[in-house]
Amino acid sequence: MIMFKLDDLKIFIATAEVGSFVGAAYHMDVAPSVVSRSIKNLEVQLNTTLFNRTTRKITLTGEGQWLLDHAAKTLDNLNEITAYFRDKNAELRGKLTIDAPTPFTLHMLAPILSEFTRRHPKVRLSLESNEDIADLIEKKVDVAIRLGELKSSGLKAKRIGSIQRAFYASPDYLEQRGVPVDVNDLRDHNCLGFSQQTPSLNRWPILTKSGEWYEITPHLSANSGETLKQLAVHGHGILCLSDFTVRQELESGELVPILGDKVVPHSIPVSAVYYSEHKVIRHIRVFLDFLAEHAKF
Repeated sequence: MIMFKLDDLKIFIATAEVGSFVGAAYHMDVAPSVVSRSIKNLEVQLNTTLFNRTTRKITLTGEGQWLLDHAAKTLDNLNEITAYFRDKNAELRGKLTIDAPTPFTLHMLAPILSEFTRRHPKVRLSLESNEDIADLIEKKVDVAIRLGELKSSGLKAKRIGSIQRAFYASPDYLEQRGVPVDVNDLRDHNCLGFSQQTPSLNRWPILTKSGEWYEITPHLSANSGETLKQLAVHGHGILCLSDFTVRQELESGELVPILGDKVVPHSIPVSAVYYSEHKVIRHIRVFLDFLAEHAKF
């Protein structure tokens, strides 16, 4: 069985990079005899010659070059493991900027962030609520939340959950106008929809006779789901929103679900995107782990 010491690999790499036993000894702050002994140990263990030796210089053999390439990767991985567990036990500090659509910030992040700040009191959170896709570098954003399928980009992404849309109305509105039972009934109701900036959200997940999703002509429109929700609460019509945005209104009875058996099953992915810069990796990892533990999708 081949067994050699990690220190022998470190000395081997230093020797290969410096190009001499004496130089490696100086770099590693050990005696030249230690370097010679480490290299010899490796060569005996691996049953090979790692360096071509002359009176003037040393050069790597073919197998020495192979070992250098793989040993360097191995040490990088070990350093990453060490850094992970060292950082894991260190107190997290600094600023973490999160960009997310307003509904996600209000209904998913706001209720749980007090626990995050309790766990990491030295982290200064900055929440940016945007409906448009933010440029992470320009806005100095560490992590952004995206709803829907992602376009290809240079960003890293991690899926953290999924959501669905469904139909809701206030009890007062339904008492006055009646409860719709199928897609045809929606034509006789006030449908609350989004303004022209987000026309895709006016295609509701309920099938028409042709097998297509139903596209509404809004009775009232707005560019904010929160505005549409308030219109619905005050009896102005029916709306279609992501399920996580109406939990409080459903609990209070201000809104009730309708057409539940007619909703086309679908899943809207929720992803966290970020640049893989070393200085933000730990912040992102801790925040994503926290979301996975606490976010209620």
